[in-house]
Amino acid sequence: MRATVATIGSHSALQILKGAKDEGLRTLLLCIKGREELYERFGLADSMITIKNVEDLLDPKIQEKLLDEDAIIVPHGTLISGGKLDEFEKHFRPKVFGNRFIFKWEYDRELKDRILKEAGIRIPQRFSPSDSIDRPVIVKLPGAEGGRGYFVARDSKDLERKLKSFSQKGLLKRGEDEEIFVQEYIVGVTVYPHYFYSPLNSKVELLGCDRRYETNVDGMGRIGAKDQLELDLVPTFRVVGNIPIVLRESILMEVFQAGEGFVKASKKLVKPGIIGPFCLEMVCDEEGRLFTFEFSGRIVAGTNLFVNGSPYSDLLYAEPMSMGRRIAREIREAAQNGKLTEVTT
Repeated sequence: MRATVATIGSHSALQILKGAKDEGLRTLLLCIKGREELYERFGLADSMITIKNVEDLLDPKIQEKLLDEDAIIVPHGTLISGGKLDEFEKHFRPKVFGNRFIFKWEYDRELKDRILKEAGIRIPQRFSPSDSIDRPVIVKLPGAEGGRGYFVARDSKDLERKLKSFSQKGLLKRGEDEEIFVQEYIVGVTVYPHYFYSPLNSKVELLGCDRRYETNVDGMGRIGAKDQLELDLVPTFRVVGNIPIVLRESILMEVFQAGEGFVKASKKLVKPGIIGPFCLEMVCDEEGRLFTFEFSGRIVAGTNLFVNGSPYSDLLYAEPMSMGRRIAREIREAAQNGKLTEVTT
């Protein structure tokens, strides 16, 4: 069997490479120029191709090198945020582990909303910026990623004031008003379950869960409410790190139901459906209800907490099982059984 696991050097690359090595597969790193020293320190890449940026994956010469190596690309958040997803979907010739057609559904908020509704998952109410808003909302500016460009507004007047401020600062361009995504802000604890769906055995696995440490909203907890008002602080949600969390067992049934509903919806709307890792980004309110406000159709950075496995993967496997290793195992077993077409697109 010849299969090489390849990925872009950022986000969760170290975990992906280590997982592939643990499963006895060759590894190849697409390393952005200037980061070579970092990845050489860990010695997890059998070979390395230097690229200038993510868009280099569309370069025919780069693709030819990947094809020569029988490389299977494992996508992560850097690929999604790089844009040009339509071109990647149509013109990237090497195999991609997972469903390459779902990435634009993750990037496009209208499509994202559609698939979550189809899955029958509880989601927060959505508003138009022109609606009469009588409750706290979270506002996501066009192109916002990793929590950057998010803010909270109390009501319609507060939203209007803050949008005006963002426009004056040049963060919101003319004509982008209609692209603003406004969603009810659910007060509660955010939780991000890490799922893996295997087409080889038709099972949804829960391999971990995290919550994100975000600035400046988490840092504001160190400042009194009065001082926050005097300083006119606007909560923002740029992710700076991840914290492990173990959910109450009473919540797990709904977590699995949501994951299985999402898999079913993806098979209907984005054939062949979800393959491998995905994440539903949730908040649990004071009544114990879960609301899903985002999804990621690939490995998420929170899985980096569990390079040696999590409490959930320990219940499923008698060995350390990171998400990176679970991906590699799926690739290895598919290759051995002549079923690579079932786990790649």
